[in-house]
Amino acid sequence: MTVLRAAIGAEWIKLWTTRTVWWSLAAALVLMAAGAAQYALYAENGDLDATVLRDGRVPAGNVAVLALSFAQLAFVALAMLAMTSEYSTGTMRATLTWVPSRVKLLLAKSAVVAAVTFVAGAVAGIVGGLIAKPLLGDLGEAGGIPPTALRIGAYLALLGVFAVGLGAALRGPVVTLVVLLMLIVVLPPLLQVPDVAVLNGIADALPGVAGNHFLLGDSDPYAPGLGLLIVAVWAVGGFVLGCRELDRRDA
Repeated sequence: MTVLRAAIGAEWIKLWTTRTVWWSLAAALVLMAAGAAQYALYAENGDLDATVLRDGRVPAGNVAVLALSFAQLAFVALAMLAMTSEYSTGTMRATLTWVPSRVKLLLAKSAVVAAVTFVAGAVAGIVGGLIAKPLLGDLGEAGGIPPTALRIGAYLALLGVFAVGLGAALRGPVVTLVVLLMLIVVLPPLLQVPDVAVLNGIADALPGVAGNHFLLGDSDPYAPGLGLLIVAVWAVGGFVLGCRELDRRDA
């Protein structure tokens, strides 16, 4: 436990001394603000899907969830760079010298990334909701912003753990980012376009779609809680895969 605590402290310092982290967080806030403003204007003009409405009104928190489709890319980049930068800069050997247990190393990185993405995601959710509310006009509903922000934080924390594990398995920042974008952004709409039950079912099992069900409280085709569970399964799977590859391959 002492080694793990020390490893978490080291990873915390390492994360905040990386310039890319600050740029990623700044980009996430900008994307959230811009996305929330854009979707709020769409809602005010009546151009949003009816599933976003609640009793004829648009919760500002739901607009923040829609804007997360942009902002989550910056959070994912932050999470995967926490792992892949070790290989890009050649510091992985030194890191493993300080923390020989690869499981504890990955656990420490995952814990730090999860904590940062949870807090930063919740803050971004609040920012998005507060920006959306005045732009929605009479159609807007302010209630529910804090709970939605916490759900955003929880979703991003799990997504961050998945990105760290995948980064440990694939090692390269480009290939890791491409795989993440395929799973979260590219594949879902491609699988959802044709009205084929099997393809739609695969899309519903992907982390981005499941997370969206959880965040919006959508009960079709499954309960919101199951959406969170699916994202958690992806996070655990990514962590296990990362541990396996760290143990199997040299630094």
